[in-house]
Amino acid sequence: MVIHHHLLLLLLILMLSIIAIQTLTAYACIAVEREALLTFKAGISDGIRHSLSSWDEGQDCCRWRGVVCDNTTTRNILELNLRNPYYWDSRWQWTNYSDYVLSGEINPSLLALNHLSRLDLSNNNFSGISIPEFIASFNNLTYLNLSFSEFGGKIPRQLGNLSKLHSLDLSRSVFIGTVPPQLGNLSSLRYLSLNSAFNDISMPNADNLQWLSQLASLKYLDLGFLNLTNSVDWLYIINRLQSIKVLLMPFTDFPSILNSLSYVNITSLTTLDLAYNWQFNTTLPIWLWNLTNLSYLNLEYCQFHGKIPNALSNLTSLTYLYLGGNNLEGPLPKSIGKLCNLRGIDLSYLGISGDIRELVGMLGCTWNNMEEIILSSNNLQGNLSNWLEQMPNLKYLDLSNNSLVGPVPLGIASLQNLNFLDLSSNSLHGVISETHFANLTKLNDFRLSSNSLIISVGHNWIPPFQLTTLALGSCRVGPQFPTWLRWQKQIYRVNLCNTSITGTLPDWLWSLHLDELDLSYNQITDRLPLTPLPDALKVLDLSNNFIYGPLPKLLPTSIFYLSLSNNSINGSIPSSICGYADLWTLDLSANHLLGELPQCWQQGSSLEIIDLSNNSITGKIPPSMGSLTSLLSLDLNSNNLYGELPSELQHCKNLVLLNLGNNKFSGKIPAWIGERLQNLVYLKLASNMLDGNIPPQLAQLVFLQVLDLSYNKLSGSIPRSFGNFTGMIYSVSNSTYHHSEFAIPSMLWNIDYALVEQVLSRYIVNSFSYVYKLDLVMKGNTYTYSKILSEVTTMDLSGNNLSGVIPEEIGAVRQLRNLNFSGNHLVGMIPEKIGRIPSGNQLDTFNDPSIYKGNAYLCGPPSGKNCSGDTAAPNSTSNYANGSETSMWWLYLGMGVGFVAGFWGVYAVLLFHTTWRCAYFRMIDNFVDNIYVTVAVRMNRMKNKYG
Repeated sequence: MVIHHHLLLLLLILMLSIIAIQTLTAYACIAVEREALLTFKAGISDGIRHSLSSWDEGQDCCRWRGVVCDNTTTRNILELNLRNPYYWDSRWQWTNYSDYVLSGEINPSLLALNHLSRLDLSNNNFSGISIPEFIASFNNLTYLNLSFSEFGGKIPRQLGNLSKLHSLDLSRSVFIGTVPPQLGNLSSLRYLSLNSAFNDISMPNADNLQWLSQLASLKYLDLGFLNLTNSVDWLYIINRLQSIKVLLMPFTDFPSILNSLSYVNITSLTTLDLAYNWQFNTTLPIWLWNLTNLSYLNLEYCQFHGKIPNALSNLTSLTYLYLGGNNLEGPLPKSIGKLCNLRGIDLSYLGISGDIRELVGMLGCTWNNMEEIILSSNNLQGNLSNWLEQMPNLKYLDLSNNSLVGPVPLGIASLQNLNFLDLSSNSLHGVISETHFANLTKLNDFRLSSNSLIISVGHNWIPPFQLTTLALGSCRVGPQFPTWLRWQKQIYRVNLCNTSITGTLPDWLWSLHLDELDLSYNQITDRLPLTPLPDALKVLDLSNNFIYGPLPKLLPTSIFYLSLSNNSINGSIPSSICGYADLWTLDLSANHLLGELPQCWQQGSSLEIIDLSNNSITGKIPPSMGSLTSLLSLDLNSNNLYGELPSELQHCKNLVLLNLGNNKFSGKIPAWIGERLQNLVYLKLASNMLDGNIPPQLAQLVFLQVLDLSYNKLSGSIPRSFGNFTGMIYSVSNSTYHHSEFAIPSMLWNIDYALVEQVLSRYIVNSFSYVYKLDLVMKGNTYTYSKILSEVTTMDLSGNNLSGVIPEEIGAVRQLRNLNFSGNHLVGMIPEKIGRIPSGNQLDTFNDPSIYKGNAYLCGPPSGKNCSGDTAAPNSTSNYANGSETSMWWLYLGMGVGFVAGFWGVYAVLLFHTTWRCAYFRMIDNFVDNIYVTVAVRMNRMKNKYG
């Protein structure tokens, strides 16, 4: 009987096992689909963490990462979500993006997944491969996301066959060509993003937008950062999208915007972003005030002008209003106080004046609920007391570049939600203590540069916050290096320029994961760091200190900008300096460098600025420097270089500044300088041993403003063609060739914070950290011009063996500020057009006629000799000091012009004032940085909100 029971039990167990196996088999994934996934995986690299490793475990592919199956007995694969959960962030290169990134080829085996409704391959790296056309065969697809995955080629027109598609995201790709109009066939589409989808926006990315009018169900549309210059009727088309709620079109190069519409259909809009469309240049459109459901409105930098109308109060649903960077005028309408839902406002760069407290008071019912206030770059006055501390919800505050005075109130510690604070470039004074920071646990970005503030915290103070950005330039932080920075584990950008820091730098500084470090204009006495520098370091500025020792042979591979000028660095320049592919700016000027220039300069290098002036470098210019085709500025002034100018330099066609003065170069001035270097604005070859005639081809340099060939052995006559220098005939002080004021291409802006940080940082480096400088001799005194270099026009041929007469044609270069032909063998009369002694303002103080003695053909007061055709020398008033142009010549004719030192000495004082110079170097930084941070923070908020 017992045996019988055991047999029954074994039989029962066997039956249950069979049922269990059959059940598991029934609910496993379909074999053909499993094989399709494995075939797909075979062509994919899944990162060093092998993010698809689970695809080898067990028979049930429905349990694999990213695979979602039908829960019914069919077990068909419905979703494939292979999105990389980590973003590439240039600041945090140790994050897990590369650990999980997918790359390789997409195998058509996926066609076996014929029930697939959702496909997400976003945030990977497919290295420019085309989107497989077979994706258009997934007839059940409702969701397709290929964004941030570097897909290239043309957007397949076959995607228009996906009739069930609800959501399509192709943003941040590298496509070529234009948007295929077949996308208009996606009649079920509700979400469409093509933000930054094209690799080249120099050409239109769409023939027109007519195809959009067919997308009647569309609720979300993002065409940001596309070139839509051909889309003249864009607003008519958008106005047909009655269901649209979110419309994002920043940086689209729209040719214009309609001021009025006969009927406004898009009244369902809750979000409208048209920022950075500079071509609009009109008054604020009337139809805007019909969009009463708007919650978010961004019209920054669109060149809108005129007044802000009272009709703004119609938009009572507004929570965020951004009007900064336009040409709007007049006082703000009082009706702005009716926007009681307002949480964020940007009125920067609008020239608003008055007391800041009155402005904040205009916000009426909302001002103490504000989360974001951006009022930078206005003319606001007053102080921060008795109102700032009453904004408990404030997260983002930017009051930089105003005229605010007084101390920073201790009550700022009550702003417990504060994340971003920028009070830089004001006239604030007083002490910032630990009490100010007591409750600022969320502070992330802190900027006080260019104020008269003293940062006074204890040596052992541990801050309650974790910063990413710190900017205290021109505040008093020293004498010790701030030890509290040791505890900032997330910090990547530090500006402590001109902060009275002395002594050595702590070793732990180089263990911080820094992107940018500016310690210039201090009194740091230390060796160059021997420990490895942070891997992510892009910007290193240790200029104007007392740094010594040889240059390190190894630098971070990510370095963009390196300035070690005005220190005591010795030794030779290591050949390893040629190997940094991303290096844009190299400034090692005013040190004690010896030896020869490296011979290893490589084609394809990113170098734009090389300044090795004021060292003791010897030898010849290596021919390989001609491969630096991106070079904008080459300054080798005041070294011991010799030999002829290598012909290979003619390949550096982008050069704006070429300074080879004060060396031992010999031979003739090559004609190719004028024939090939067509972008030159500043050319200095002074104090060398160049001989022969001056090539008349130099006159082909139409942008040239500074020509200094003084103190060589040049002979022959002055070329008559020198009257053709366009840059000396017309005012070119605003020329785009003054690369000390770079404009930021719109193609670099993107809603993704990491991408903006990665790419834009290059332009920040080049635009704010390097200002062209040039040493020029005026009446025996050498002055360094940088801040006002774009206003300088000079022609100096003195100290040569030139003969013949001064050409009459020279009189055509009427914008010339300085002309020096002294120390030659010129004969004949001074041409009448340039013989008059200039007058007006400071020039009238030089009234001693003896200073012009020996120049018989000069005329006009105080020489006592009338100019031809005049009864008296005319009194031409110069407005140069006020920045306006003048038709009167400013001539300093060598031997008799004693007023030069006095006149330019005024500017020299400005140039050598450390605090002012440092503040100027950071001015454009503040401008670019403010735009960058504002766009990044704002766009990320929107991204989190909408998708």
